[in-house]
Amino acid sequence: MGAGIIHSTQRFYCSTSSTSETTTVAAAENKPPFHLCIIGSGPAGLYTANRVYKKLPDANITILEKLPVPYGLIRYGIAPDHQNEKKVKNTLEKTITDHPSNCRFVGNVNIEKDITFDDIQSKFHAIVLACGIEGEKKLGVPGEQSNHIYSARDFVSWLNGHPDYQKKEFLLQNEDVVIVGQGNVALDVARMLLKPTDELSSTDITSPALEKIANSKVKNINIVGRRGPAQVAFTTKEVREILKLPNINAYVNDPSTLKFTEDELNKMDRAQRKIVDLFINHLKPVSEKKDEEGKKNLIFHFLRSPTEFNNNSVDNNVSSIMLGRNKLVDDGKGSVKAESIKGDSEQLKCGTVFRSIGYTGTKFQQVPFDFKKVCIPNRHGKVLHEDDKQGVIKGLYVSGWIKSGPTGTIVNVSMDTEETAQSIKEDYDNNLYNHKVDGYQGIIDILHQKQHSLITFDDWKKIEQEEFKRGKEKGKIIEKIIVFDELKNIIKDD
Repeated sequence: MGAGIIHSTQRFYCSTSSTSETTTVAAAENKPPFHLCIIGSGPAGLYTANRVYKKLPDANITILEKLPVPYGLIRYGIAPDHQNEKKVKNTLEKTITDHPSNCRFVGNVNIEKDITFDDIQSKFHAIVLACGIEGEKKLGVPGEQSNHIYSARDFVSWLNGHPDYQKKEFLLQNEDVVIVGQGNVALDVARMLLKPTDELSSTDITSPALEKIANSKVKNINIVGRRGPAQVAFTTKEVREILKLPNINAYVNDPSTLKFTEDELNKMDRAQRKIVDLFINHLKPVSEKKDEEGKKNLIFHFLRSPTEFNNNSVDNNVSSIMLGRNKLVDDGKGSVKAESIKGDSEQLKCGTVFRSIGYTGTKFQQVPFDFKKVCIPNRHGKVLHEDDKQGVIKGLYVSGWIKSGPTGTIVNVSMDTEETAQSIKEDYDNNLYNHKVDGYQGIIDILHQKQHSLITFDDWKKIEQEEFKRGKEKGKIIEKIIVFDELKNIIKDD
């Protein structure tokens, strides 16, 4: 990402905003213009900006993004075949286009590498961390270092053309694949491997990824989860979609995991009951499995946990996975948890494994992080000191998963940003930000001094235009540019 030199920051350095553009109602009230920096240009960041503008219409907002292009999860995290979900990008974009003089996107800026967190704090009244959650949980079982065991999230990012994952290799030349996890990312991977390629060819999947899937030899996909069918984190919509794919047969490894008493069914909430009914109505016992021309097999393994990966001693390639059986027990908190049944195990053949069991989180050096809850400790979006008793850190806020933990949909994230925006408004009204700061121009000056290359929103629109053009030539929505040295041929100084 950093290898391609796009252009000098001199372009931005010379285009300083005029005084009239930064004159605000706040200035008329003897308050200096309010400058807010949002780190992250995905849904959390842009929804936060949108909500802030509704409360503080004259706020000057700078959106810093590590990647060269905006939209984060929308562009790189949603599976390519879910284009309807990606249309929220149009709503997010309006936050920038509706505020051309006081909302600025600055891409290709890596915090601590290109500019320090201290630099940002010194140039803005307030900062919102909206950069999502990184760091993936591992299973911690023997043999996990075997070859061809991958992160499901990395795979989806690779399919989507994320620049950090384009050099990764994913083996799809084995018939048997195991996906460990019961969340929507696990289903995304399964669905992308099961769907006919002609249903993917018009999406925004990259051409190299489409070619690899087209040549895939995957035939059996096993989804393994430690809890039962009523506790999966899949959405009803996603379960229904994958079970109704025309080219698959769907099975359950252990039919007893789908047997419930009437009392157990009645205690389920509506969403649980819908998903359980889908499984009961669509999954056949795996003992009935048969090979059919043109069909792939999807097998669910409920109440199973990986205990070990076996590999070939010569090349260290994964060859099978050992599964321990679980039972559900009361967790003492009004729910259930999986508990291992000792001495009971099964062996499942596999040549490729995808792991999707959650996130560990990473932190900025100056910002507290709760690794147990996988989020930054906060109160109503205001970041707390390590010790809650010390109160909040002035001028530091959070939005999105890094605020609440890695759960919830884009709709949940959108609603959650309202609280953070309200906290910012209250602090502004309470005169916490009466001092003058440089804002956007301050960080541009710093980046200019370092001769760092960055990307503006206008630059992004040029890239997007080219992607649309290349996509049209191939009969696709867009053809994402994944070789970022090409950007210097697209982005040119005026």
